[in-house]
Amino acid sequence: MERKEQTMTFYSPEVTKIKGDRKYQRPTLPTNKHSMPAQKRQQYVDQAYTYTRMFGGSLSGFSLLVLICTSPLSWVQFLVTNNGLELNAGLWTLCNHELCWSHAPKPPYYLQYSRALFIISILCMLTGLALLLSSCRPAEGTVSSKLDLKVSILNFCSAVCLLLCLNLFLAQVEWYTKSTMDSEFLWAYYLNWCSDILYICAGIISFLNYITFQSHPPDESVSTIPPQKSRLSFGPGPTIPPATAGKSSSEVELLSLREKKQAV
Repeated sequence: MERKEQTMTFYSPEVTKIKGDRKYQRPTLPTNKHSMPAQKRQQYVDQAYTYTRMFGGSLSGFSLLVLICTSPLSWVQFLVTNNGLELNAGLWTLCNHELCWSHAPKPPYYLQYSRALFIISILCMLTGLALLLSSCRPAEGTVSSKLDLKVSILNFCSAVCLLLCLNLFLAQVEWYTKSTMDSEFLWAYYLNWCSDILYICAGIISFLNYITFQSHPPDESVSTIPPQKSRLSFGPGPTIPPATAGKSSSEVELLSLREKKQAV
């Protein structure tokens, strides 16, 4: 039995058979005839960075909207063990009953810290969204890669502040209701945890976009425009140097005539 030879080819076009009975085609490497131009490739890369930045910004905006909508709602429901009375309270929701922590003789200060951290988290996210919106304005230059780093830091700061806010609120509920009331957290409280997770995801996306932008910087040769040089009696007229800007029109005409004579 004849042993068949196996060859690995990258690209095998229709060419004439060679070397008699061995019946194989000459392997050739792919050519660059149908390769994408550098300017178009750079345009696709910039669009990918922009779409990734927009996706991270949409996650942050949705999380911020959830926080704003759930902040005036009740986060926890109390059940008094003696008479079965149900009381609702939240981060900004005041409870008017005498058993609520706002009317206690020594109320814990965790609630004040939670509110402060909640406000800081919203301010950080608003700053990040403002930076993203400012980058959408038409400008002469390209968007700097430091924008993704700034947005990523703001997202992580907002996520950390919200995480501390939720943990302090949980500590206050457990510290105050462990003897007199039973507590049950409502869906608004868990939605804030979902918003915190979305903040972390948006920060990771912005940081990965920053890393890829640093590893693949934009090609400056694509964006630069070659200077236009005009010939005599073709194209735009010769520019007047700044040294002759203060001279009269007759002197400028004499200088231009001398230049034409020298060129001829």
